[in-house]
Amino acid sequence: MRRPTPRHSPARSRGVSLIDLLVGMALGLVVVAVAMVGLMTSRSITGTVSEASSMQQQAAYAFRVMGQQLRQAGSLELNLAPSIMPGADANSPMSPVAFDPPDPAGERTQFDRSAATVSGSGTTTPSFTVGYQNYVEPVTAADAPVTAALLRDCLGRNSVTSGVPDAPVLTSTFTRDASSNELVCTGASTRRAIIGNVTDMRVRYLVQPARSTNLQYFANPANVAAWNNVYALEVCLELSGTEAIATPDMQYTNCAGTATAYGNRMRMVFRNVYQIRSQGQL
Repeated sequence: MRRPTPRHSPARSRGVSLIDLLVGMALGLVVVAVAMVGLMTSRSITGTVSEASSMQQQAAYAFRVMGQQLRQAGSLELNLAPSIMPGADANSPMSPVAFDPPDPAGERTQFDRSAATVSGSGTTTPSFTVGYQNYVEPVTAADAPVTAALLRDCLGRNSVTSGVPDAPVLTSTFTRDASSNELVCTGASTRRAIIGNVTDMRVRYLVQPARSTNLQYFANPANVAAWNNVYALEVCLELSGTEAIATPDMQYTNCAGTATAYGNRMRMVFRNVYQIRSQGQL
């Protein structure tokens, strides 16, 4: 006896309805939207962390360049063959001749530590200059001794002509270019930006008057009566990010000590204090 051939019911042979298609598309769009929100949030966090790290590296580099010059500021050439003999008199070990050798051939001018060690100008757009005596030293080469300038300005330069430095005092000037928001350094003959995105720079001078134990901070260099009494500098840099971030009602303390709105940008403030080691009276 033959079995009847099964037949598919009309309900089973029917395809996807329009409602099913619309529901599937809606669910797919929801999944895509959630994924896009997660992707944008992740990108924003990654960009913020990367920008913060970049600003910290820029500030560290700027402070390192400043520190190299400020720690050298006011230094003199060491006389390796002083004309005095130890024990010749009670004050012979403290004689200035041991620090500043005489100029034998009129090749350089005497270094004035009170005027050339450090100086500054400006308050809202400040700049400061540090200097130290420029000279060449004998360097032992593979074939024969030569003379070379081992000292460098803030741009890593120092020119020597015929064995004599082109400038008797090696100076470096640091300032902020308000038009480009760059920290600029001017060396012996060249001006160049060190870092960018510097929206503010402030400098304070730590002064200790002669025969006094009082220490005072001066933000206005015009109030510094004698630059040889400046024993330290406090430098503040404010760096701003380039990517827009949401900062509703958020504030930070700027270099002037004022609470300021972020303005939908990441802003970081860095401070460093440098002691001028060779400052004071000889």
